[in-house]
Order: sequence, then structure tokens, then C-alpha cells
Amino acid sequence: MQPLVTPADPERLILVARRVEDGRFLFARWGDWPHPTMISTLPPSAHEGFVEGVESLLHGRMHVRVAGTPRLAAERVPVRMAHPRGGGPMLGWLQPVAVEVTGEPAPDALIEGVAALTLDEALDTLATDVERAAFRAGASAFDA
Repeated sequence: MQPLVTPADPERLILVARRVEDGRFLFARWGDWPHPTMISTLPPSAHEGFVEGVESLLHGRMHVRVAGTPRLAAERVPVRMAHPRGGGPMLGWLQPVAVEVTGEPAPDALIEGVAALTLDEALDTLATDVERAAFRAGASAFDA
């Protein structure tokens, strides 16, 4: 039985950033987490705009520039998460976004480093099935 999904379900964008120069995927390395991970965010506000919000986040966190238009993956990944406006855990969604970027990554003050991995290295390194599913969905959006 499929869970009931309503427009009020929480959603986070999960950015699958691929560098134009060498085709490697960029992941944040947090000081308190041993595995590289994708950057996630709440969807940008209508005032900020989707493309501008994604570009601002990636430039701020990794000092890379978006090259082209970010693409939403065809599938979202279900996950339990807290509702962003309070409340307990509930069904939420990770919406992968495929983003071509350019430039030499450099971490901001909040992340320890940036890992540049091939597709296979990323699948071997990501810590959870949910992350791997979101990464696969995002990576497949580059070919769509």
C-alpha cells in the first residue's frame, strides 16, 4: 500500500553537483561526519528563484559556479523527516537536483572539505541506501 502524499509533505532538495571539467561529483565533508555527503536545502523561495537559490548555495558552500540550468530528477526519494514548520517526524521527500558546476571547489567555513568522486566512488562511499538512491536519481537526470 502506497502512503498518502499531500502537498504539505516536507521536501528538501538534495544537490547532485557534477563538475564540467572532469565529470566528478562534488560532496561536502563535514568535520563531525566521516562520509562525504550531498548538500541539501529547503526549496528556495519564489522570491529568490530556483536557479538563483541553487547557485547561491553551491557558490556559498563550495565556491563553484553553476554551468547551465539545474534539473530536477524524475523521481523523489521518500524519507522520514521533521516537518520544517514544527512537529514530529513524518513522510518527506528528497528531490534530487542535477547541477553542472565549474571551478575549483573550496569549502566555506562550515564544511571541512570538498570531495570530488567518480560515480562508482560515490556509490561506494555514501553511507546510506537513501543517499545512494537520491544520488542515483540525481545522476540519472544528467542524461535525461
